[in-house]
Amino acid sequence: MNESLDWELITIAALIAGLFNLPVAFQKLRQTCKGLLFFEPLKSPGFWLWILAQLLFPSIVFLAWITNFFSVKPVVDAMLFLRAIAAGFGFTAFLNSRTETGFLTLDIKSLYDGVVRVGFALIASQETRRTKTFLRALEKELHQPSADMSEGLRSLRAYFSADIALTLEERQKFLGSISQALSEIQIDKQIEVVENLLPEVRQRDLVDALEGFKCSPQFLQTYLPRRFARSITSAASNQALRL
Repeated sequence: MNESLDWELITIAALIAGLFNLPVAFQKLRQTCKGLLFFEPLKSPGFWLWILAQLLFPSIVFLAWITNFFSVKPVVDAMLFLRAIAAGFGFTAFLNSRTETGFLTLDIKSLYDGVVRVGFALIASQETRRTKTFLRALEKELHQPSADMSEGLRSLRAYFSADIALTLEERQKFLGSISQALSEIQIDKQIEVVENLLPEVRQRDLVDALEGFKCSPQFLQTYLPRRFARSITSAASNQALRL
């Protein structure tokens, strides 16, 4: 095998480390951004910066490790690619251990964390105000005489009961919160539970969840993004049929 082909395969192995870091990273992203109810990753510059960090940092660290900072050429075999996959899945632990043992003369972890923070800051600059505005408007909407807190909470209870993606602990936690809210007399405490549970509802199901509380079509049209328009129209039709 010639020299240039060897280095091409080594580079591919390094990129594989970045690719296999993505599933773990996406889980963390989902948890971090869960409260941003209308977050659309593909339309966010911060998301693309975050993606770049998740791909490049594991690749660069892995490449530096296997080549001893490009001073040696590793053997190109199946084990190289298996190590790349393992390094990708365990990137955080891999990076910490290498930093702690002094393998990296630069503080790569701080640099990585800094880039990720910039990405999250860009995401927050787009999404925080929109989410805050919606939640404040929702509080007012749920205080309206037309709102039905009991029906909405029961609808959420049915939703989480049917969600097979939830762990047993998550389901018990959500259903427990709903049961407690249903027994509450103060509507503000019920609304607090609703606001805490809405981030657990899939975006495509938000309109249906809000319809359970008898939120008006005018409210939905005003405060939900345009991509929900079809669902809002359907919700308005359902409400009209019930009248």
